Amino acid sequence: MNRYFLYLVLINMFINAIIFVPSILIKYSFNGAVASVILSIPYGILMTYLYSKALTKFPEQGLPEILADSKHKLLSNLHMGFIQLAYFTAGLITLLGFLDILSRFVNPEEPRLFLLIIYLAAIFLVIGMPTERIMYFVEIILFFSVPFLGFIVFKAYTGEELSWDSILEVTTYTFEWPNLKAFAAATYVFSGYVNLIIFNRVIKGKLKIWNYLFVLFVGIFNLFTTFMIPIGYHGADGAKEYLFPWISTADSLRLVYSPIERVIFLFLMLYMGITLVSVSVHWHAALELLKGTFGKKATEKKKWLVIAAFIIISIFSVYQINTIRLNKITEYWMIVRLVVETIFVVSFYIWARRKTT
Repeated sequence: MNRYFLYLVLINMFINAIIFVPSILIKYSFNGAVASVILSIPYGILMTYLYSKALTKFPEQGLPEILADSKHKLLSNLHMGFIQLAYFTAGLITLLGFLDILSRFVNPEEPRLFLLIIYLAAIFLVIGMPTERIMYFVEIILFFSVPFLGFIVFKAYTGEELSWDSILEVTTYTFEWPNLKAFAAATYVFSGYVNLIIFNRVIKGKLKIWNYLFVLFVGIFNLFTTFMIPIGYHGADGAKEYLFPWISTADSLRLVYSPIERVIFLFLMLYMGITLVSVSVHWHAALELLKGTFGKKATEKKKWLVIAAFIIISIFSVYQINTIRLNKITEYWMIVRLVVETIFVVSFYIWARRKTT
């Protein structure tokens, strides 16, 4: 299996397991969320296969290199510019969501601006690195995080407070008509493959069938855990009362003989690193696409202007977008993302086949 590909998929699955996806799925648990989750699985695997298959036609190349010899420069630049915006907003939404979590559960008296500055300083140190070094950084974070997260999930599944009756109650709504917002949220769990738009540079060789089987089984497990475990701990109706159901679920777990008894503190410490990696991956991709649009030398000269723009937009968003507004924006953003991603993947797959035949 290609480990770099799996890292990109895992980071996306991990970060979406706590911030927005659980609350959206639980919100529509009686109104089509179960059917939406089931349908998202074949959709996610199909999109992963089509996009990765198309990129095998361009080994060790990102989108800027693929479009470098395009005869339609204006169209290719507009194309990359639109994707830059998508990547930047994806990273920004993740950052704002986790800052809200830190502000609520770690230190409510700490100004969010201070937390934002700390994160931005770390992110800007990372995103300017070469693509391969960023993958090394991702590997290190996952190496330390996955065992502990696996243990926390194990504790969640084996906890005495987990009510399987509540989970079974929700499954009785399987045949409710799928909900678009729930479907968009569920499919976002599989969207880590899109990061190949830049990180295909470090992918050696073709992806084997085992990579897709890994995405399939881990995706199913991730969706079930993300959606059903909070319901098992808080009830089908009770879970809807929480803005961040998985954070509240982690707070329900205890490690009686551990130096840190409350799991939520360990959980949040692990997700500090995962959030840093997730936002860095998105913004590194946006920066690399910017270099592909305006040229590497021109972008390097104006790098500080790009960073300044990132900082200004982030600060403005922290002050202007509260939790409720962020949740509403994210719901509609995910629908737009679903439509754009589908069109992009299908059109790129068709274009790649025609270009290489």
